[in-house]
Amino acid sequence: MLNENKYKYLVLLLSAKEVHLFIYDKVNFEKIKLSGANAIEAYERDMPGRMGQFTDASAHKEVVLNNFLHHIDLALGVVLNQYPKVPLFVLGAKKTTGHFNQLTKYAKLVTAYIDGNYNETNMHDLKAVLAHHIIALDFVK
Repeated sequence: MLNENKYKYLVLLLSAKEVHLFIYDKVNFEKIKLSGANAIEAYERDMPGRMGQFTDASAHKEVVLNNFLHHIDLALGVVLNQYPKVPLFVLGAKKTTGHFNQLTKYAKLVTAYIDGNYNETNMHDLKAVLAHHIIALDFVK
C-alpha cells in the first residue's frame, strides 16, 4: 500500500467559500469526497440567529469560517489515515490557508502551503503550479 502511494499527492484547494480535495499522480486529479459540506453556505445556515455577540458582521463571518475550517480538518483526518505518508499540498489565499494552519491538527503533515486564488484554475494550470513544488520535494527525498 505504501509503495502504491509513492508517486501520489494530496491537493487541498481551500477558499473562504468552498473546499476541494484531490489525489494527484502527476497525470490525473481524482476528486476525493470529504464528509460534510464542501461550501461555507451550509455552515452559515447552521448558525443561530443574530445575537448580541454577532452584532458585528465580521465577528459572525469569523465564527462561520472557523466552523467551516474545523469541519474540513475533521474530514481531512479521515483521508490522511487512508493515504499515509502521501504529501499534502494546501492551496488557497494566504489569509485562509494561514487561518487553516492555525487550527488544523495536521499542520505537521502539510508538505507546503501554496498561496494564491485557485478557485477557477483549470487542471492543466494546477499541474504547472504543483510541478515546481513536487520537483523540490523529489529533490529533497
